[in-house]
Amino acid sequence: MPHDPELQDSPADNIIEAGICNLRVMYKCGQLSFPVCLTLTVRTNLRGVHMSRLVGAVLRNGQGGAIEDTLRSICRDVNRTQKGCVVKCEFQYPVGDQFMGVSVKVEESGPIKYAFSKDGIAACPCSKKTCGIAHMQRATLRLSLSSLQIIDFRDVSKKLDSCFSASLTEHLKRDEEAAKILDAQNAPRFVEDLVRECLKLFPQANRIEAQSYESIHSHDAIAYWDRARAKLL
Repeated sequence: MPHDPELQDSPADNIIEAGICNLRVMYKCGQLSFPVCLTLTVRTNLRGVHMSRLVGAVLRNGQGGAIEDTLRSICRDVNRTQKGCVVKCEFQYPVGDQFMGVSVKVEESGPIKYAFSKDGIAACPCSKKTCGIAHMQRATLRLSLSSLQIIDFRDVSKKLDSCFSASLTEHLKRDEEAAKILDAQNAPRFVEDLVRECLKLFPQANRIEAQSYESIHSHDAIAYWDRARAKLL
């Protein structure tokens, strides 16, 4: 009896990108294991993508060294049967007692697309000048860039921390809390300053965003720099 072709392999109009998202797995790097969330897509002009092959490629490449190398391996695995694989991996990277949001997007070759997100403290220069005390609040910096080389996450985290008035710390005794407040008061920065400081440290950035969760207003403050838009200004 002749073998019927799989329904997914039926020809279809137009080339689209399709795949899976929100695939949560544990990634093992040496003795360390941590959860990651994956999105995998391929280019196709067929009726459907073989989703199980995408999941299988992830499960066959669930441990290794640098996460970027593992994602490349997943792409190579998928590309054997379905071309144009793109993998995006998102996770929370621990640094001290804090976490930095990380997104890594790769194809089998070419530049690696990174996105980072880190929280810190922003102290207002305006109130500092007016009354001698800066109102303070948490703020978030988001950085997007591309690189042909693997990036050191700890170095990124350290540089992002330096952009804020002060970094965040979970466990503080009273004297430590006082020192943290004084650190922030001695380095007041507008949300615009956060973006500009970040750009000094990451001149290769594609986009930088900052959001300050204002403590004395019901609205928040935002600022951003975008390479593509900057070329038009």
